[in-house]
Amino acid sequence: MMTWNSTRRLLKVMPLIPLMGTLSACAFMPSAGPHASLILDRKYNDVPVVEVTDQIAQQLLADYNTSQEAALQRIIAEVAIPEQSRIVLSPGDIVQLALWSQTSDNQTGVSSAPKPQEFGHYPIDLQGRVDLPYVGNVSVRNMTPAQAESAIARRYASISLFPQAVASLLVEENKSQNIVVMGAVNTPTVLNWSEGGVDLAEAVAKAGGFKVFDPSKAGSDLSVNNVLLVRTGKNFDIPMKTALERPIPLHPGDRIVLQHKPAVRALCLGGGWKTPTAVPFDTPPTLAEVLSGGGDMNPTTAQGRAIFVFKHDKRIIYRINFDRPDGMEAAQHFPIEDRDMVYIPVSRSVTLQQAVGIIMTAAYPAMMGAAI
Repeated sequence: MMTWNSTRRLLKVMPLIPLMGTLSACAFMPSAGPHASLILDRKYNDVPVVEVTDQIAQQLLADYNTSQEAALQRIIAEVAIPEQSRIVLSPGDIVQLALWSQTSDNQTGVSSAPKPQEFGHYPIDLQGRVDLPYVGNVSVRNMTPAQAESAIARRYASISLFPQAVASLLVEENKSQNIVVMGAVNTPTVLNWSEGGVDLAEAVAKAGGFKVFDPSKAGSDLSVNNVLLVRTGKNFDIPMKTALERPIPLHPGDRIVLQHKPAVRALCLGGGWKTPTAVPFDTPPTLAEVLSGGGDMNPTTAQGRAIFVFKHDKRIIYRINFDRPDGMEAAQHFPIEDRDMVYIPVSRSVTLQQAVGIIMTAAYPAMMGAAI
């Protein structure tokens, strides 16, 4: 039972409780970003805030699709240039030689039909020479296969062992002009350059096609959605769908990497998310897809009246009111670009509940001490 003295002590402490709670809340209240009111207040934010209607969202989506298509067309125009380079021999290449020569029968003296003699496989050295049996080094550097065949045939025709010799040369490895296909393909491969040209889709097919994502298998590769084309030190990202649908001629020395590369990474931040994170998307999403696919929007803390999109490359903030039907309509069309931030502030009511909790936690020891 409380005495008069303990009651007097409690009455002295009680006026200090609100102040203690306020100080405690100010010092220790966790923050996941500014409240909506601060973003909308011109005293604290000088970045323009646009209230998004469905009409605005649809216009932004149309503009975005137009710019994406224009960017893709610029890439296609730069890479889809036919190439008709001849095969040229260079150091490091490997050739296979067969020699055709006409011989005569020892008894009748009648010449027999030409027969091929396989000589085997020979590398071209750093000086551009190929070391052949009986005739030694023959320079073939920067020659086409036909020119090299003539040079080799003349060398063999100069010795009595192979009269009227005709050389047949097969390029097995054309290192300076080969095309490498790697990444998420079933069979990474190296393709020799063909004077008839090589198409991008053809190169992917010769590498066994791209790997298919199987969610039932642990560690399975993600679905392939991008082709990285490396040409003369420059990189080009080509969507897989475009690479398969459009004729894109390759050039000697091209490098092709099939990969899974998110088209968009949406930054989901603010106290309205359960777990702030960067969410990848294979294709550019709308705001509605980020809110559903990005997941983990916290319905108990999120302030639906104020969902903000901070554009990564523009000094502008878009506000979508998700509590209204027209806001939900706008969310289905509003485009999210790579590195855009989808910011959902925490609700004021949640902050008030947290503050009350902190006040009560701070006041409880004082109240108990006064009651003793």
